[in-house]
Amino acid sequence: MKQFMMQKGIYLTPDRLGKILSEYQTNQLPILMRRWRYYEGRQHILEKIVEDEARPCNIIVCNFIKNIVDTYEGYAVGLPVSYSNPDEESHFEILEDILSYNDVQDEDSELFRNGLIFGRAAEIYYIDEDKKVRFRTLDPREVIPVYDNTLNGDLLYAVRFWVDDLVESQTDNYMVEVYDDRYITKYRSSMDFSSFEFLERVPHYFGQVPVTFFSLNKEEEGVADTVFSLQDAYNSLISDSIDDWDAFCDAYLVLKGAQADADDLAAMKKYRTLILDQGDSAEYLTKATNTTEIEHLLETVEDKIREMSACPNFASEQFGTSSGIAIRYRLLAMENKTSGILNNFKKALQRRIELIAAINTLTDGEAMWREVEITFTRNLPINQTEIAQEINSLRGLVSDHTLLAQLPFITDVNAELELIEAEKEASRVDLYNFAPVKEEEDELLDNEMA
Repeated sequence: MKQFMMQKGIYLTPDRLGKILSEYQTNQLPILMRRWRYYEGRQHILEKIVEDEARPCNIIVCNFIKNIVDTYEGYAVGLPVSYSNPDEESHFEILEDILSYNDVQDEDSELFRNGLIFGRAAEIYYIDEDKKVRFRTLDPREVIPVYDNTLNGDLLYAVRFWVDDLVESQTDNYMVEVYDDRYITKYRSSMDFSSFEFLERVPHYFGQVPVTFFSLNKEEEGVADTVFSLQDAYNSLISDSIDDWDAFCDAYLVLKGAQADADDLAAMKKYRTLILDQGDSAEYLTKATNTTEIEHLLETVEDKIREMSACPNFASEQFGTSSGIAIRYRLLAMENKTSGILNNFKKALQRRIELIAAINTLTDGEAMWREVEITFTRNLPINQTEIAQEINSLRGLVSDHTLLAQLPFITDVNAELELIEAEKEASRVDLYNFAPVKEEEDELLDNEMA
């Protein structure tokens, strides 16, 4: 989607704000709404109309779009994102408390899911009544990023708008908030964004725009955008096929020699009885239906959906009987796509930490941390023996901290290192205490022998 850009140092006046909102609502919001409708299952097949009222009109939605989004989400962040920092332990504890306070696992999942659906997601940061840092995922349809027009493309503004249902006015019921690096400016706007009523301007103290945008890719396309037409084709194929079966379109009743008007035919149909004169006969004229061809078409469309979205069918028997290497090979296209998505997601999470650090610098007088490691673990069946062997082969070449982070059942690397060190210390104490006891036993033995 097109990015809104401005020259740095130019103020976002109500006139410029109105133009941005109008263009967004006209050209971009319909695209985002379509992506959401398809994810929910409100797809093109729901508009199906059959002119012959006597014929069935089945509407079947096989929602591959939702399946694709949910599969990518489960694969990439189904196992919680890991945050660690071996160098700044005391400061990192502060970050851990903030992340836990904000239910970070749920927030990470929701932010990532929005990116998969809409191609773009947004997260806002604020200070609550208890003076704690909070962050929450925003509806991507209700927030617009505005960047500077330099090569850096820094975020200048975030524009958030929504309908205020409590306002009695039928024209001025949009609430609009503009976030810059220092203030939050609030307006009430008309429905066409032609007039703005200034409400207030309050500082926020984050030092930069307190909204993070996560773009799925450079084009900000949803993960399933490429298969919308294939999704429509699949729904049409299966719905029309069921229509044919329901209408018995593969067989027609033939009455030979019998005279029957519309009332007679209606009575026969109602009472499921044929009254024929001697010499008359009845039979069905059947139409050959190639079910194999229909099944082949459905399989072909589904295969194309899987291919275009790089999302395999994990429910297939192939995954249940495949070796680890074979599974990795089948996941190669999905893994390549996921890696690019997670690179962008990691940047968004790093900016979250940066904004949290900015507030902590003000409150504590020093930065909490410099580097926080963010680790993603793919959610797949694993061979722990194989992983342990690989880790052992890397001992001496890679730090223990990095090696422990590769174990899927280790959720807190620093805590595990502390436990290992405590066990080593306990072993040293036991050995130290054991030595005098051994010497006393040897002395007693010598005395007995003497």
